[in-house]
Amino acid sequence: MVIMAILASSTIGSYSGFNTSLRLFEEARDMSRKIQYARDYCLVRNQSFFLKVDAAATPSSYSLFYNNNSTALVLPNESSNTFELPGYADITSTNVAEAGLEFDILGEPQITENASIVFESGEHTIVVVTPTGYTYLD
Repeated sequence: MVIMAILASSTIGSYSGFNTSLRLFEEARDMSRKIQYARDYCLVRNQSFFLKVDAAATPSSYSLFYNNNSTALVLPNESSNTFELPGYADITSTNVAEAGLEFDILGEPQITENASIVFESGEHTIVVVTPTGYTYLD
């Protein structure tokens, strides 16, 4: 009976850590998909797209804009252009400028090196590749 209790307690602890890691991955993947969708949405409409990331906010957040860096881009089936991340999905670093990352009307990011958004000190990273604008979760 004691052995069963020890095994059960270690299994529950491992499952809890796995569950948290999985939730973090889902949040990072959701953000990556929204960036891709917003870029494609604006590309079809011949509009530039801006991504602003606020890693200093608690909780971390990001916002989507089009045409200039102040016109809100509210995607279909969304209620806002700003998305707050849950506390377990903090953005710990990014090289996206405070003014935002601009994608031109061809969907290409206007940067000289790949942009990155790092979650939880490197557990997951969203990368925006220059010059193509390809976005992936690392």
